[in-house]
Amino acid sequence: MGYFDAASSVPLHPVARQALQASLDEGWADPARLHREGRRARLLLDAAREAAAEAVGCRPDELTFTTSGTRAVHTGVAGVLGGRRRVGRHLIVSAVEHSCVLHAADAHEAAGGSVSQVAVDRAGAVTADAYREALRPDTALACLQSANHEVGTEQPVAEVAAVCREAGVPLLVDAAQSLGWGR
Repeated sequence: MGYFDAASSVPLHPVARQALQASLDEGWADPARLHREGRRARLLLDAAREAAAEAVGCRPDELTFTTSGTRAVHTGVAGVLGGRRRVGRHLIVSAVEHSCVLHAADAHEAAGGSVSQVAVDRAGAVTADAYREALRPDTALACLQSANHEVGTEQPVAEVAAVCREAGVPLLVDAAQSLGWGR
């Protein structure tokens, strides 16, 4: 809930608090079970998934809940790199990524992959040209946060995405700091 509510930087929105309270009071059971409590939990989970999917602009079946933003990033990075192993083992990250992205990059490098770190300007922003220069034939994935969690720099995600799309390289965007602010 925190990542959908201003990236855990303000108290829960009253609607989010109400949904959380309902899930604690009525949705405590295993939603995979067929008993009454399980079915109630499934209904609450499905409603939450539909609301979250609408907020991010995807279908409910395209959305996966994780225990944290860090788990989501690690799963995404590992999944894409594993799925694109035949393309190569090169990963691109910006120098100011959240530590969870940088840790995933370190783990990838320790496992034999290669990592390029894109430098930022004085304001902490990357350029699409810098990503273009970092791309290689064996690039399997590029990562970019949408906004910095410490200084608030907004990155040129659309421009970097266009560069990556042109090269056929997926771009994983960590939007945990932007979604709650409507960016």
